[in-house]
Amino acid sequence: METLFYIFLFIFGTLFGSFASVLIYRLKSGEKGIFLGRSHCKTCNRTLSALELIPIFSWLFSLGKCRGCKQKISIIYPLLEVSTGLVFMFVGVFLVDFEKIFLLNALEIGKLFFWIFVSFITILYIFYDLLFTEIHEGIMVVGIFTAFTGLFLNNFWKINALVLGKQNLAFIEIFSSLALGMLILGFLYIIMLKGLKEIYDAGILIFIGFLLFFYKTTFPETNFSENAILSGIIGAYAIFIFFFLQIVLSGGRALGGGDLRIGIMIGLILGINYSFIGIFLGYLVGSVIGIGILIKSKKSGKSTEVPFGPFLGTGFFLTIFFSTSILEIIRNYFFLL
Repeated sequence: METLFYIFLFIFGTLFGSFASVLIYRLKSGEKGIFLGRSHCKTCNRTLSALELIPIFSWLFSLGKCRGCKQKISIIYPLLEVSTGLVFMFVGVFLVDFEKIFLLNALEIGKLFFWIFVSFITILYIFYDLLFTEIHEGIMVVGIFTAFTGLFLNNFWKINALVLGKQNLAFIEIFSSLALGMLILGFLYIIMLKGLKEIYDAGILIFIGFLLFFYKTTFPETNFSENAILSGIIGAYAIFIFFFLQIVLSGGRALGGGDLRIGIMIGLILGINYSFIGIFLGYLVGSVIGIGILIKSKKSGKSTEVPFGPFLGTGFFLTIFFSTSILEIIRNYFFLL
């Protein structure tokens, strides 16, 4: 039964991967009816039949070409479907308890849907960046909102586990951290959207640090690493500063605004303990693949722009699926923890 569950998640993921390819194209083209309307060939505009919509197999059976105009269909689309299937399956294997799912445990089912949706958003920005070397604002707004909502629900759920008498204090902490988190996210978006001068950006970031310090002095018993919202906000804030400094020092050549948004989403979800592990893995994967791409581009004499979003997304996936093993490797070989 457990194996069937994982197979179902893989098939479910390939269907979502097929939907993601349509969604990515329509977000970029501005085509009306993002969630509605029949799928069609981008070259000849021929409406695709039901058989041509079967994930993975439709591309294989058509030999990677449109049956109408014979235009080649990029291999990135079946890769998108396979990747989404594998990621959804890994969510079932590593992030939820099958026995609780089987027993219809509401919390575990909620976790499953949360991680599936977060994974879908991550797949969207990875492949959007691969195809168009940019990050779509709408994708990241949904991703950040989902991550922050998940943090709030995580905190709120903990109230049920508290003994009577401490719940009032818990409510104060949860809703004060919610207000602080929303305020800090608002400030970070001001920096990204308004294009303020660097000195004012730095001033806002320093003020955010002051807000966190003030909160800690006001609620000294609060454990930032145990409060999901505060842990996520600090993770997002730290990654934002790290990326912001790279943008300033490189004159905007190293990273862009889309990477800042990805950093916020990753920081919110991974929190204090895992944010920089996720970013480190993203840079590690990016270094290995990026060097290979640069060597190839030098040999061919053609310059190649390397999008960074896919590497950040890969680092995020590696962290949520294999964090325990990664921490063990760091302890054994790098003596950092």
